Amino acid sequence: MKKRSATRAFKRTVRRSIFALIYALPALILSLTRYRFVVITIPERIGHLAIELDWFLKQRALGQFAAIKPIVLLPYSEAANPALLRLWGNYLTLISNPIATTVLKPLVYFESLRIDLLSVACTLDEAAQYQDVVKAWGDRPPLFKLPDSLNEKGRKALEELGMPPGAWFVCIHARDGVYSPRDEHLHVYRNSDIAKCLAAVDEIIARGGWCVRMGERGTASLPDRPGLINYPDTHLKSDWMDLYLASQARFFLGNTSGLCLIATISGVPCALANMAPYGACYGMGSKDISIPKRLTRLNGSAPKFAEIFASNVASFRFAEQYAEAGWGIEENTEEQIRDLVLEMLDRLDGVFQETSDAERLQQAFRGLLTPRHYTYGAPSRIGEAFLSQHAAELGMPEAPRTIMSIGSPNREIETSNEMIITASGKGIGSQ
Repeated sequence: MKKRSATRAFKRTVRRSIFALIYALPALILSLTRYRFVVITIPERIGHLAIELDWFLKQRALGQFAAIKPIVLLPYSEAANPALLRLWGNYLTLISNPIATTVLKPLVYFESLRIDLLSVACTLDEAAQYQDVVKAWGDRPPLFKLPDSLNEKGRKALEELGMPPGAWFVCIHARDGVYSPRDEHLHVYRNSDIAKCLAAVDEIIARGGWCVRMGERGTASLPDRPGLINYPDTHLKSDWMDLYLASQARFFLGNTSGLCLIATISGVPCALANMAPYGACYGMGSKDISIPKRLTRLNGSAPKFAEIFASNVASFRFAEQYAEAGWGIEENTEEQIRDLVLEMLDRLDGVFQETSDAERLQQAFRGLLTPRHYTYGAPSRIGEAFLSQHAAELGMPEAPRTIMSIGSPNREIETSNEMIITASGKGIGSQ
């Protein structure tokens, strides 16, 4: 294996050296212009195709790359979502013809002509840069927008699937092994069971919303119920409809899969469950709320969060690393995902109330991340119910929990020593 890898590396070096000689003069001429090639790290992954170019274009709007004329060389066949790549062509020069990209690609080997986006979202043992531009961008409207024609097409498609005109909806997604089976063995630790989203789905429907299950054809369906659309099972499953749904949802209930980042670049908040590794447990958007998976030792005991973040396990990227180091990974429970969604709904409705105790837990958890962690400095939050439930793992007493508005009339109301907040925003007493 090592011998084959060394042989491939040698051949690649020789090939690039030959191209360097052939393309030296064209590269010199091009270097005297303002044109530069923007290189997407992993364009066959939708998350990278989304946020890497979003980062670049926002940085350009903020002045960093204002003097250059960006070019992306990428055939549609190499893009995770051809419709997304086509839309990025509205913001920069896109060369997608396979012959043209093959002829021009050797120019990318010249560092002076290339803007590499590796550090935006593909870092190891250091923070991704995308969250920096999220903070710098602040409350400005999203840069990425769908054209009116595509929005109208999407609205008609949802009506065809039974959603009433004007209804709001939430995208529901759980990562599984269908999308990329060739490397599934490496990333299986990131998967989760979409059936554990059912309690959250029922809460959303009880609030008057609709739920749209996302994913690839062949992924597990959710049990049919009024207000739920199993979109991958329909004839409308397509790259453009993926974009429409993620960008027009009220929020996106997702996980570590990159599909949720379409929502992020569109200004749609994400409620993210089953996040792993711990160093990447925060969402990228400023209004995101997330909860990580639970790590356990072989004997079933749960370590303190400080122990997790101080060790290499917080940055493990492959399933075999957890197994070899003796760590178990447990998915979030149905109740934890429900509570995450209730917090998002209440925040969007403007009835969620912060408490000083909950904020102390937030700051204690955030303080465990260091610059070597992927989402260090992210402007998002961890779910409050999750932190309260695991306060002991932070070395703190459990915080009193703010009771969120009740989506289902039959749901049992839990009590605490905090005032209960109803959907109308009025308190109904202290317990």
